[in-house]
Amino acid sequence: MSRPSSFSFGTLALSALVLVLWVAALQVPVPPQEEPLRVAVGMWAGAEPWVLAREAGELKSSQVNLVEMNWTSAAMRAVGNRVVDATVLSLDEVIRQIHQGYPLRIVMVTDVSRGADALMAKPAITNIAGLKGCRIGYEPRTSGAWLLSKALENAHLKLSDVQQVPLNPAEVEEIFQELALDGVVLSEPWRQRLHSMNLKEVYDSSVPGASIVRVLAVHPDALVVHREALISLIQAHFKWMPKLYENGRELSPVLRREGVTAEVFQQVMKNLEGVDLARNHRLLSQQEPWLGQLFTELQKGLVEDAESAARLDPSEVFDVSLLEELP
Repeated sequence: MSRPSSFSFGTLALSALVLVLWVAALQVPVPPQEEPLRVAVGMWAGAEPWVLAREAGELKSSQVNLVEMNWTSAAMRAVGNRVVDATVLSLDEVIRQIHQGYPLRIVMVTDVSRGADALMAKPAITNIAGLKGCRIGYEPRTSGAWLLSKALENAHLKLSDVQQVPLNPAEVEEIFQELALDGVVLSEPWRQRLHSMNLKEVYDSSVPGASIVRVLAVHPDALVVHREALISLIQAHFKWMPKLYENGRELSPVLRREGVTAEVFQQVMKNLEGVDLARNHRLLSQQEPWLGQLFTELQKGLVEDAESAARLDPSEVFDVSLLEELP
């Protein structure tokens, strides 16, 4: 007499049920892990509050990813190509980006440069007129290009009156002599780093009408997808920006990044005007018209064929909504 099979009908049914559940589980879509807000952080004091906030553990990498970049044009390409969602740019750089087809929104003014950007020349060149025919290094299509144009305009010169040498500011220390430069346009901290070369400042952003406004520029999609992270980013700026003026021990990571001493960094900050929350709100809502007027005026000199090009109204670019949502 044969032995009854140990593989019963109940066992078979249980196995089939497990198989069905396993297949069903494979078909359930797994919710994608949300990517953090990606922010390009250039070598500029007005972006350093976020570095301090990150070091203090207040900006979590799961929410905000700070992508460090040494020069402005790299940040412009990154935000234009959506490698990052936001970055600090000057007002003129934002205008250039938008007119090249890269949509951006301005959600905060980080600072105003009143001397932190400068045109420097060899000691033998005593004024702007002396730059005619000289080799001048600068970073094209950035605020450095605008400042150079502004300086030359004051001496009734044009860009075509100088030999233009495109360069990366981070390399100026090493290549100034190699490129046989007569002058260079730099922002901080690169300006401070060249003091050993005894260059003479012939023009800077402290001159009336030459101030450079830098802003947090954001891709429109990020205003929806990363709204909470952007609010945290803006909060961190207003909390930590005053620390940059205090010269406390918290500045150690900033000094390492900028490659300057605490004393030199304080000189940098003397040429940088912070913009608090209340004034930010007035500027972006255009209750205080200065920023909107500057935005409109800058387009005249920056946009090719300015007479026929579609002018941007500040209200199309300024977005005050995040400031209004701050707790």
